[in-house]
Amino acid sequence: MIIKSWIMLFATLVFFQSVAKAETVYTTVFNVFESMKTERLLVLSGVDGRVYKTSKNEENTEMLKALVGRVVRLDYTVSGRESLITNIREARSNEVDTRTLDLNHFRYNELRQFAPTDLQSVEKATDVFKKMLNDGDKSRSECFKRAHMWSYDMWSNLGISSEKMFIFWTKRFQILEEYDWWFHVAPTVTVAGEDYVMDGTFFDKPTPLVEWKNYFLKTDKITCPMIDKYQDFESVHWTRLCVLMKVPMYHFSPLDIQFRDKQGIERNHWVLEELQDARKAFKNWEHEYEGLDTGKYVRKF
Repeated sequence: MIIKSWIMLFATLVFFQSVAKAETVYTTVFNVFESMKTERLLVLSGVDGRVYKTSKNEENTEMLKALVGRVVRLDYTVSGRESLITNIREARSNEVDTRTLDLNHFRYNELRQFAPTDLQSVEKATDVFKKMLNDGDKSRSECFKRAHMWSYDMWSNLGISSEKMFIFWTKRFQILEEYDWWFHVAPTVTVAGEDYVMDGTFFDKPTPLVEWKNYFLKTDKITCPMIDKYQDFESVHWTRLCVLMKVPMYHFSPLDIQFRDKQGIERNHWVLEELQDARKAFKNWEHEYEGLDTGKYVRKF
């Protein structure tokens, strides 16, 4: 049976290599799962967040699980939206410096320096916006979960490092308006040095920051100063109505910002459990985010 499986796998690889261009990535193997939907193994990549797929058999399973946590050279072809493994092996020392290469974005790395991607043009930002999954429903999910998955998708699918824009309403604003929420957040991209908010819940295109802010305040008369630390928000509850705060894409909720600014707990990586929670903001989450575990049974990460 193993020989037959390898023959079928070889035939499949030859076919795909004949119709698709082979590509290569050096990455850490974050984890290996057996799909419950198909007869496939799912290889979670640390460098780009992709899920690479190959045939499931005993020999493949043993070999791939032995590579978990290791830096590998992974050759693959793209078929539709799927990345199919054609070859995988441990990286050689002359190919990549495993001590310094920033591969695993699911763990904190004190050497990692976050730098947002500048998309250069509104047209490019609009193209990215159109690629964002947008079957989320604001009546059944929170804004910070939708924002987290949009940021993750831009990073994992398009290689774009985005930021998040929080608008915090102060105690004074709540007293005056009885607003239903004390904050809102959406991904933000840089376009030729300017901030554009990618808020697929309330807008149908990238939106300049000031326009986005005015939409929620229903006026352009209220200024919301940009702050750097969470303590700055706590200090203006009676002198301002709102503040804006921009943070790297990895921050999930205001609690992460408090941990950073009050306890010095830095966040420059994705947290798998947060992604598993946030993906449920979308109706089609089981299909779209299969690589983050379908949730049908318990996995230990």
